[in-house]
Amino acid sequence: MSKNDKSGFNDSRSTGSNYMLQSRNLLWPVYWPTDYKTGLPFTARFGSLAQNNVYYDNEWDNTAGTLNISAVEALTVNILSGLTAKSIFSYNNSQIKEHLYYSALHFSGVAPVNGQVHELSTNINKMVSSTTLNYNKKILQHSIGVLAGYEAEKNLTDFMRSSGNNLPSSSLPTVVTAGTTNASAYNWGYNMQSFLSRAEYNFSDKYFLSASYRRDGNSRFGPVNRWANFWSVGGAWNIFKEDFLKESEILNELRIRGSYGTNATTPSGNYGWRTLLSFTDKYMEQPGGSIISIADSGLAWETNYNTNFAIEFGLLERRVTGSIEYFNRDSRNLLMDVPISMVTGLGSTLKNIGKINNRGIEWNLGIDIVRKEFLKWSLGLNGTLMNSKVTKLNRQGGAQAGQDIIWNDPTGNDARAQFIYREGQSMLAFYGFEWAGVDPTNGKNVWYINDPNSSTTGDFEFNGRGATYTYSKANRIIIGNGTPKMFGGFTSDLEYKGISLNLNFIYKLGGDLYDGAYKDVADDGYYWERIRSQDYYDNMWTDNNTLGTLPKLSGNDLTDPMQYSTRQLHDASFLRLKNATIAYRLPHNLLGGIGVRNARVFVNGTNLFTTAKYKLADPEVNQFATRGWEIPFAKTYTFGIEVSF
Repeated sequence: MSKNDKSGFNDSRSTGSNYMLQSRNLLWPVYWPTDYKTGLPFTARFGSLAQNNVYYDNEWDNTAGTLNISAVEALTVNILSGLTAKSIFSYNNSQIKEHLYYSALHFSGVAPVNGQVHELSTNINKMVSSTTLNYNKKILQHSIGVLAGYEAEKNLTDFMRSSGNNLPSSSLPTVVTAGTTNASAYNWGYNMQSFLSRAEYNFSDKYFLSASYRRDGNSRFGPVNRWANFWSVGGAWNIFKEDFLKESEILNELRIRGSYGTNATTPSGNYGWRTLLSFTDKYMEQPGGSIISIADSGLAWETNYNTNFAIEFGLLERRVTGSIEYFNRDSRNLLMDVPISMVTGLGSTLKNIGKINNRGIEWNLGIDIVRKEFLKWSLGLNGTLMNSKVTKLNRQGGAQAGQDIIWNDPTGNDARAQFIYREGQSMLAFYGFEWAGVDPTNGKNVWYINDPNSSTTGDFEFNGRGATYTYSKANRIIIGNGTPKMFGGFTSDLEYKGISLNLNFIYKLGGDLYDGAYKDVADDGYYWERIRSQDYYDNMWTDNNTLGTLPKLSGNDLTDPMQYSTRQLHDASFLRLKNATIAYRLPHNLLGGIGVRNARVFVNGTNLFTTAKYKLADPEVNQFATRGWEIPFAKTYTFGIEVSF
């Protein structure tokens, strides 16, 4: 059981409702708290919610509390020698209570609302039952293991809201005191069932074989494709156990393994296969409904076909250990929201759109440089080389190539970057306009036309290519790739007479990142009320700085900075000291007399050092290689003592 309470700045990302971020980031200035003419609080609001956030922060209240309850019960029955039945039941419940109040002076509570209050309750339940029958037997050098089982999972969320407007007093922010009230309640959820089996065999811990099969049913699919089958086979050979390697003085471990199998991904939404009606369009106190989704009743599981081959080794009394693994994953029936004609009244629908492929090599290497009684030093390195491509998309009307799909980064629901799925291209292919830079003669933005029929077509030539000052005349193209060439990390662990130093680095080489937040603080006049970054002013074109690399500031230039372009695209390569720990373990002879078995004093720091090609913001970005207004990774320092008795 655990309980968590929050108040005040609950929203950690959305600058549309988080006054702390609004008053501390560069989007909106903190206006002077009083009107210099009247001496009264400055309450006017302009344009893109430019406002006195310090004032409005005192005119609302937001609290939330979460109570988590978890219980797990297990029962094991030994039926016969080697035959065991096991049943596990788990229950998780989260109860979330929220209170949201806007005073009559807040812009969300002014007349005719005259103060507003919301009480919200969300109850999340998850129940999982798993029953398995296990049989394990060893006969001479043969070992056999067989498993069969059944699992069931139920997820249900209940939501209730009560709201009130026209409050009698700011000291009575409760729904019961409101002049007008309204309420809403609904629930949603999904269920899943699985029949599963596995068989394993090994001979003398030298040769290994395995196979698995399962049949899953999920309510997130319609009756046609609700159930699907998944399987895998694998094998391994412990070569070091062979007689011809037993006497090796260099090789201490050598093992190869391989597997092939399937698994699947379900839709994130519960009702993607159903066309839904929403009965929230009331008229004259009469119920009214409208279609809110156009679904595909034949929606199928997104199935992954996985191939893995690896070699593991140990050398020189295992002073050197490592592995190299090749992986290949074909994902078929890819689930994706695709654009549809707005004639339907909707912009997109969930479909199975095609196939993608991820393949590459993962490697890791560990080296014990020093292995003495009082001095130990080891290094570890790992990396992943990956190639990710769209291999097939659905074809329309006998077309020779699949239909391109343009989609936005879903992180934060702010459409910070745009991508395109195109056959033969990366899964993270950035899509937008190619920014040519700044015209040194006038400081204006220049965009390459990228006419597919002529490289010089345009309003004028710039750097030998057709260009324009108007982005809408240019063609969008694939402008970058969010998949890095290689990523990974390396570690160093040093210990001397109880004193230890542990360093953990991460790195990324190649690939692009899209800074969706920087465009908000580096536009050239569209959002006139925003404060701009120091970097923008340092590099802005002016009459005295005609070599400026960023466009001049002009209130007459309505070039929308939200247009996706290479101006916000940067090299994603970086190296970061992710974690560092210095510790001292007290000698045992000092602890025995006080009943303490071990004692350790440590200092830990995270994100202490970073070097990157892109230096204006945190280069450690999300899985879509983008950054927005999320709070960046902070430097943290931890001091502690660990004691065991």
